Amino acid sequence: MLFDTIHDKVCYLCADKPRRAITYAWFSSILLVFIMFIVACVVSSDASTDSKALKFAGFWTVLLMIALVIGGTLVMRRYQTPLALGFFLGVVVVMANQCLILTAIFGEESEKNSDEAAGTFATFSFFLFGVYSVFAAMLAIFRADLVQEQELPSVTVGGAGIKAPTGVPTPTNAGVPANAVPGTPTK
Repeated sequence: MLFDTIHDKVCYLCADKPRRAITYAWFSSILLVFIMFIVACVVSSDASTDSKALKFAGFWTVLLMIALVIGGTLVMRRYQTPLALGFFLGVVVVMANQCLILTAIFGEESEKNSDEAAGTFATFSFFLFGVYSVFAAMLAIFRADLVQEQELPSVTVGGAGIKAPTGVPTPTNAGVPANAVPGTPTK
């Protein structure tokens, strides 16, 4: 009920075309991840950053962001099931929180050691925190508009053309006990 109110009243600008709005938000996050990759390479090679742990944390997070870009694009284009969208939403929220943590860590490193590369990384981490947060909110609000339901497989029973869910006895397995091992003769 709350999401319906937000969907119709607050997000009225993109409520008629939610797929387009979500796609634009996703593409903007992909662009920022590309820029973050370049900044992470600079931070990793920067001699003024003394902490190897910070270099590793920045570069590892960017690699995780690239994995999120690949997985998220697959979910957005091909696997739009409720489970895949929910999992994707959870990963985006975790990555947004990770970006906020990196903003604080690299921001302190920038102030403490006057490191411009760390300051740039902190800035883009904060931008990605904002983009991921907005994207996660849009994904949560418009997830019903994105889900593509898949039909369950069905079997034709007999010659009457009646379709039944799988697992229903058919003439070929009628009279065979349910716990019988396939391929063994029955009495």
